[in-house]
Amino acid sequence: MKPTQQAWRLRTIAVTGLCAALISGCNTEFGVGPGDGGETPGNPEYPTLDGKRPQSFALASVGNQPANSLESMTQAMTQSADFIAVDLVMSKDGTLVALGSPDITNITDIATHSEFSNRKTTKLLDDVSTTGWFASDFTLAELQTLRLKNPTGTSTTTDANSFRIQSLAQVFDWAKRQTRTPGLYLHTRNPTYHSKLGLPMEDKLVAALQQAGNTSATSPVMIRSSEVQHLKTLRAKTQVRLVQMIRASGLTPWGVLQLSPPNDRPYDFTVAGTATTYADMVTAAGLAQIKTYANGISPWKPYVISATYLDKNNDGQPDDLNNDGKLDYRDRVMMTASDLVKNAHAANLFVHPFEFSSDVSTLASDFAGDASKEYKLFYKVGVDGVFSANPADANKAR
Repeated sequence: MKPTQQAWRLRTIAVTGLCAALISGCNTEFGVGPGDGGETPGNPEYPTLDGKRPQSFALASVGNQPANSLESMTQAMTQSADFIAVDLVMSKDGTLVALGSPDITNITDIATHSEFSNRKTTKLLDDVSTTGWFASDFTLAELQTLRLKNPTGTSTTTDANSFRIQSLAQVFDWAKRQTRTPGLYLHTRNPTYHSKLGLPMEDKLVAALQQAGNTSATSPVMIRSSEVQHLKTLRAKTQVRLVQMIRASGLTPWGVLQLSPPNDRPYDFTVAGTATTYADMVTAAGLAQIKTYANGISPWKPYVISATYLDKNNDGQPDDLNNDGKLDYRDRVMMTASDLVKNAHAANLFVHPFEFSSDVSTLASDFAGDASKEYKLFYKVGVDGVFSANPADANKAR
């Protein structure tokens, strides 16, 4: 059954209301404490849902390797990530493939393959008109003649087998060959888009999980998605841990979360005409609804603690705090933590925010270029794990 507005029983709230709920609602302001990195499970300094230290989840691209490549996964293993993110889309012949988007134009070398030039086309990808090449127009065998690359083009292959595209089955096989079995954090991309093409993801994913022996809540696998009905369908078919992603469109200069299509609500809600937004989903009522089909949430990190520019001279413009002539996250200051983690834990949901990095341009001025201080701040709030491009740094900060 499609999700309905009535099923959620949530009132619609403005994004400014979300700001108040997420930023001003917490009575305790968490400082950037030093920490000693040697906390034991149950230490109140890290109030996670299970009382254990927060986990590190490697993003799909680690060490400047192309996202979803075995080279990136190997880097994540070297950095001792607890789980490794793997994006999933569908091929033309119904195979789950490790790719970061159905649109493969900028994440593979498809543009250099003249034999596929006639397959360039325009499709609606979650209502966004997109021109390029799409995984759903290629069989797995065809996709595996391509090579992954960074969208910036900074990565280059070192031999004929570098940066090969992997099926999900191949990723599971790779994980089993490692001396330490890594957890896999699967991200199903655009489920409704694939269903409209006659390529539903759910049964294929469940079959792959069963084939790999991952069928329980203790299996080293988690699945996250921004779409609700997709997760509900999976919940009826598997007991592996499911995670609701919570997105946003951006931040205003003053730290207010912005919600606009296609990142204002789960896309299946848009298709169903359901008015419920991500802002509604992070209320106490929304979290209670999420608990009926998921084990946790994965919000964009400003939902947990946002950051604002300052305007000390009251000219109505953000201040360039570091006087480098441009405005970026380094000119923002961290705001008061929201109640999201506390409320999610009260609903028995874990919280895995994204995305963290040691790139200094992504760090607010509070942290003075030291990524460990950002991790420690979010750990003190009680997040249960973080998605990071630098999982070794996330581990070191624990």
